[in-house]
Amino acid sequence: MAITNAMMSSLHLVFPPVSSFEAEWLKDDKAAEAWLRDSDFYMLAMRPEVRFEDSRLKQHGNLLVVPLTCHTLDGTVIRDEVVIDGMELAVRALGAEPQAYCVEAGPKILKFWAGTEDDFTAGRLEAPFEWFTTEKLLYDAGRCLPGISGLGRHREFARYELLYVGIAKSGDTFDRLFKGAHHARQRILSSEYARRDGSRVTDELILFPFRLDPLTFRILGSEDVPTQLSDDDWHAYGKLVVADAEKAFVHLLDPQYNIQKFKNYPKGNDGVYGRGHERYGYVIAENLTLDAPNGIMHGSWDCHTQRFDNEADWIFVEGDNVELRQGDRSTAS
Repeated sequence: MAITNAMMSSLHLVFPPVSSFEAEWLKDDKAAEAWLRDSDFYMLAMRPEVRFEDSRLKQHGNLLVVPLTCHTLDGTVIRDEVVIDGMELAVRALGAEPQAYCVEAGPKILKFWAGTEDDFTAGRLEAPFEWFTTEKLLYDAGRCLPGISGLGRHREFARYELLYVGIAKSGDTFDRLFKGAHHARQRILSSEYARRDGSRVTDELILFPFRLDPLTFRILGSEDVPTQLSDDDWHAYGKLVVADAEKAFVHLLDPQYNIQKFKNYPKGNDGVYGRGHERYGYVIAENLTLDAPNGIMHGSWDCHTQRFDNEADWIFVEGDNVELRQGDRSTAS
């Protein structure tokens, strides 16, 4: 048999993408911290700021129609609408329909409260049952969250300029990227210019906290026995995969703010090269697109199967050869 040992690792966001400005809100948020500590692989990217046209919100019964805009680099404007069923969101969050709900809206945030506008104005409501930044709404729409529909131009909104790929060799993404003063994040904030008039770089620099899920395939011979890894062994193996993935993305896509380019990849001592995999690769299991100096990487997530699908591009490694292979998007709408 030609292949006896292969691996495919998928990248999943552990938390919705968040702007550098909004990331400051999360430092003292224990719930967000718990999610972010499940990540040790991250990316930094930019995209012209997306805003809610909060002055044009329309409510039809339980449905809220939210217009969004994004000014692209070529001067065009992307406009679309998302429809949010507030009661469906409330039932999922609260377990039952409230008698009424109201919405607090701004150009970058939507908050849904169980109660009337009078209750909200009087300060009688304790906390929102759901909230969306623009990035969280794009993420939830890409994941087909029940209660969210429309947004046919989602792919155009969820397209980013990849600037940096990094990992937490020890610890996690929360400590490395959110809690501390990350060197690449600070360099980007001080060096880049805003992509949209009236925006700030801190609003357009987006942080992506990922988790890698490696899946190995091994064909056993008649005399082979399955490998039983302990939790410590599996954790150590996972760190090798994370280190290898960083090199793969940087080597192929060449993000601007990565100083070390890993020109000898896939060779290396702290990845998976030479560890028995005839073939291995990496795929982004999210509905987003990354533009980089050396290419474009199209991620994909199938809401029905709850996994990445054939539309996703993937990094493919075999022996000393590495390439970016395009997914099959012939049937994509």
